[in-house]
Amino acid sequence: MKLFINQNDLSKAINIVQKAVSSRTTLPILTGILLEAIDNKLFITATDLDLGIKTSVDCIIEEEGSIVVNSKLIGDFVRKLPSKTTLSIKTNELNNMEIKCTNSDFNILGNSSKEFPDNTFMNEGNTFFIKSNALKNLIKYTTFSCSQDNMKPVFTGCLMEIKNKECVFAALDGFRLAVKKENIDIDTNVKAIIPSKTLVELFRIIEEDEDEIEIVLSATHITFKIKETIIISSLLEGEFINYKDILKDEYITRIKVKTNELKNSIERASLLAREDKDNLIILDVTDKLVKINSTSEYGNVEENIEIEKEGNDLKIGFNSKYILDVLKVLESDEIYLNFVGEVNPCIIKKTDKEDYTYLVLPVRIS
Repeated sequence: MKLFINQNDLSKAINIVQKAVSSRTTLPILTGILLEAIDNKLFITATDLDLGIKTSVDCIIEEEGSIVVNSKLIGDFVRKLPSKTTLSIKTNELNNMEIKCTNSDFNILGNSSKEFPDNTFMNEGNTFFIKSNALKNLIKYTTFSCSQDNMKPVFTGCLMEIKNKECVFAALDGFRLAVKKENIDIDTNVKAIIPSKTLVELFRIIEEDEDEIEIVLSATHITFKIKETIIISSLLEGEFINYKDILKDEYITRIKVKTNELKNSIERASLLAREDKDNLIILDVTDKLVKINSTSEYGNVEENIEIEKEGNDLKIGFNSKYILDVLKVLESDEIYLNFVGEVNPCIIKKTDKEDYTYLVLPVRIS
């Protein structure tokens, strides 16, 4: 293999695929990335056998070929080379790779591409398209609510449901539930559970535009095609909870509050709340005011915010992290907080749209 390639393009491409490199594996080959020089394009691939990412970069090829090289080594070296320079890359029959750039000459020992898993990106199934900004919103508003506990693998992913030209993402971890809806022009019914890791990496790759992303869904895998990049992921097996049964419209207290004011106040209160194992903050709701209190051995804080209130006065505790997580993604100027009682879940909604619902469990106040 012998080729010439732009440093910026190569560094960006390696950074994209590195997210799929296995950090803990019994197969040493999976700590590497596959480089394939074909038809004046360099194809770069990484996989951990559950998640695979493949992208391509334009280049000038004098000799086609392929090699597997250590992901971290080549990524770090290429990133530290002068920006926008042209790199010369060549390999020999012993799988040695040489990268030259101005005054730098880097040699790395690789592996034969024949050792790399084959047919990683073969996936046949139901094909449909979603606008990139709609998919970004679905991911942004839900993945932070996925469980980090592998004891229940099904909850480490997002449920994706498509029906009646509406796409719904739902995620929960036992303490909160996030449900986001987007209208899409698809006449198909779809249901799958996608690992949150896949969606987080997908979010980083998707650009803010109106382009459509091709999605291929089979019984076991899902593929996303974004311009020059393909992501394939295993789906999670199991039965997702019937989240619609959890979401109720009734409330005994409803407040309308400015999103930024609430976020800033809780962020200040959470400085002390972090000293408590539950990150506890207490919301004391009265006629036109909500008081936010937090106490620790280091002191206490009280924040007061003006609100519009319907219903009863209320005093309720929450883990501040679970409230802040949703306030950081909400883009509405004002939100509703619907309370069913002091020991029942709170439901947070936008005031201007019905496309998002966030449910969070309270912490019992002793």
